[in-house]
Amino acid sequence: MTSDEVRVLVVDDNDDDAVLIGHSLARAGLPVRLTRAETTEQVTASLAQHRVDVVICDYNLPGVRAVDVLAQVREHDADLPFVLVSGQVGEETAADLMRAGARDFVLKDRLTRLAPAVQRELHESAERRRHRRIEEQLRQAERLDSLGQLAGGIAHDFNNILAVIAGYATMLTEELGPGHASHADALAIEQAAARGSGLTRQLLIFSGLEPSRPELLDLNVVATDMQRVLNRTLGEDIELTTMLSLNLPRITIDRSKLEQVIMNAALNARAAMPSGGRLTLSTELIRETGQVCLSIVDNGCGMPPEVAARAFEPFFTTKGRGRGTGLGLATAYGVVSDAGGSITLDSRPDEGTTLRICLPPAEIAAPASTLVKRPAAPSGRVLVVEDEDGVRDIVCRILRRAGYEVHAAADPAEALRLVREDHLHMDVLVTDVIMPGMSGTQLAAELRRARPALPVLFMSGYTSGSAPGGEELPADAPLLHKPFQAENLLNALHAVLA
Repeated sequence: MTSDEVRVLVVDDNDDDAVLIGHSLARAGLPVRLTRAETTEQVTASLAQHRVDVVICDYNLPGVRAVDVLAQVREHDADLPFVLVSGQVGEETAADLMRAGARDFVLKDRLTRLAPAVQRELHESAERRRHRRIEEQLRQAERLDSLGQLAGGIAHDFNNILAVIAGYATMLTEELGPGHASHADALAIEQAAARGSGLTRQLLIFSGLEPSRPELLDLNVVATDMQRVLNRTLGEDIELTTMLSLNLPRITIDRSKLEQVIMNAALNARAAMPSGGRLTLSTELIRETGQVCLSIVDNGCGMPPEVAARAFEPFFTTKGRGRGTGLGLATAYGVVSDAGGSITLDSRPDEGTTLRICLPPAEIAAPASTLVKRPAAPSGRVLVVEDEDGVRDIVCRILRRAGYEVHAAADPAEALRLVREDHLHMDVLVTDVIMPGMSGTQLAAELRRARPALPVLFMSGYTSGSAPGGEELPADAPLLHKPFQAENLLNALHAVLA
């Protein structure tokens, strides 16, 4: 069957009439393939087993009513064209069927009208489907926008909590020392906070609100770590293995986003292997191109060519309503492309699927932050502005322990009062971005009216690059994402001061 062929289901108890209908359409230049049915059961089977482009139904059937066939067709596909054909039928009956959803009515002694009616209905059906797709995509976009706003609020609050947990855990780890019986417990708290932060980032990645944070990675390390995560996720009936090539060049990509791509691919593979199967993560260096590749291979049910061709389209899913967003592979395409790589899909029915991610090797260079050594005994006056009490307390404690003179404010209004009324002089401002009344960027701009060169370090549990009101973060003021390790805070602060 060619892609241009029109699949016609003729519901008629007379085989000769069905042949006449076929000839009438063929003479008009329509490449048709006919299937005939004459019972409700045969109609159901035909709709389920084959693609049907148009249904042509006789009115006078001995075993089934045309209105019942129409109801079957509408339940199967509300946009499928249904044309009524009959030797004779009253106008009132025909009108009733048209109101019930029949698209046109043609008399058997005027079959020359049939082909134009079918062509018109096929065109209008395609338009209805196109409009329905657009409407569904708009609804999906609106839902994602709402989810993104919700995710942003959750991430900000949750990351503030994690920042407190991680900060105190780090202090406990340092104070207890490796020889203490509870040292391992404190380390476990640190690790749990880091995992919580990763989950929050995945929520933001899904919502399209997380800015990329590329880092230098060993693809084998990522694959090995994901194997441990997937072993707990996929179930015991999935045999998960890795095949890793040694001495791979490192790559530069956002780790959380790469992990999300691998997770989405593995869950798609899991869905393609409902009775269990084999999933393999393999890495290799392609000598011809110099690219580092990760392949995710399953032996599941695979995809037909027409599905595989649309796999990277946004909102395209075969999982059914409510079971998939159709964004997994579309997001993966964006993540990999953003890192300068490529992603391809090779799949065949009953032969499994291979998703291949190829990334350029990293240009190895020492990050600027590593070129500045933090002095053994930092000094200077720091104003910390943070509306979350726990975060403010832990930041101040970290800085005081490092040797800084620290002053704190619970909001921008208090910070401005300290500077203007108490004549506080500071060497650097450390401020949250999102606060009630005034944002951190607005506070920094206000303080820089008197001191344009004031060093500023921003902190945030969530930001997509701009603060509330649309102000961009100043180019000379870096952003430290919560939760952060004490070492990250101290290194970022020294880099700003240097």
